[in-house]
Amino acid sequence: RVDEMSSKSLNVVRESLQAYADRGVFRGFSEDKNGHFRFVWFFHHPMELIVDTTKHELRFKQLLPGVPAKSPLYDELKGFIEHRHDRELPEHRRIDRRRAEVACFNRGGMVSISLLVKKNQYAYGVNRIVNLIHELFVHLRNAHPDYLVENFDALQE
Repeated sequence: RVDEMSSKSLNVVRESLQAYADRGVFRGFSEDKNGHFRFVWFFHHPMELIVDTTKHELRFKQLLPGVPAKSPLYDELKGFIEHRHDRELPEHRRIDRRRAEVACFNRGGMVSISLLVKKNQYAYGVNRIVNLIHELFVHLRNAHPDYLVENFDALQE
């Protein structure tokens, strides 16, 4: 029963991600092994999304390199991510804590972002984490273009 639910949840994630790939949002979309997805999204940078249905977690592993844990940039990123739960945000930009909760982690200067899916809301979770990552890169482009140039070979405008 648990395996069946887990399999259904993973299929929901797989189909949701495939829809983004089909629309051309992601390039080179593939699944390495069960629940480990790879694709290219921003700045031709490979990304890895790990789905763990036993923990109800979607995690962008090592999404942002070169962010020291005790840096103003990491403090700002944590605040930006936490702000996604703010009720003042329009619904399409907000992450509803009753359905999902987002957090970020820093290991050795590599920032990972995870979303805890509640009540089996995996389609909602995929939509929210994809929107969050998009907003995060837009924010970085506006507020920290130098970071993107250094770490993602982004073009300076």
